[in-house]
Amino acid sequence: MRTLIWIAMCALVWSGTVAQQQKPTPIKTTVAALLAEPDKFHRKLVQVEGEVDDLKKKTSRAGNAYTTFKLDSEGKQITVFSYGHLAISENDKVVVIGKFYKVRRVGRATFINEIDASPKEGGSVRRKE
Repeated sequence: MRTLIWIAMCALVWSGTVAQQQKPTPIKTTVAALLAEPDKFHRKLVQVEGEVDDLKKKTSRAGNAYTTFKLDSEGKQITVFSYGHLAISENDKVVVIGKFYKVRRVGRATFINEIDASPKEGGSVRRKE
């Protein structure tokens, strides 16, 4: 009986480890597509490319560093948010992976059509090569 319980516990641990290793594949799309059909992409992991515009690196009153910028692609713009001060500059061409939100409420603030590229959301921002 004790052996059976031990085997069951090992199986649970192993299945949890395997599940954590599987990262969702982002949907490759464009800024224009996100803005045209926000319901289709709401709360999904997306990958978009564009140019950094209106870059802001700030620290909240609670001491949390964060970065926001507009991702510009073919004349369309969308806001990107990430925790931390990202190693990017104005006008850099970047690839953004993050969770898209049609509408997101954080405290009293409401954000519309935003990508959360924070690592905890499975996101990243990197310079395009």
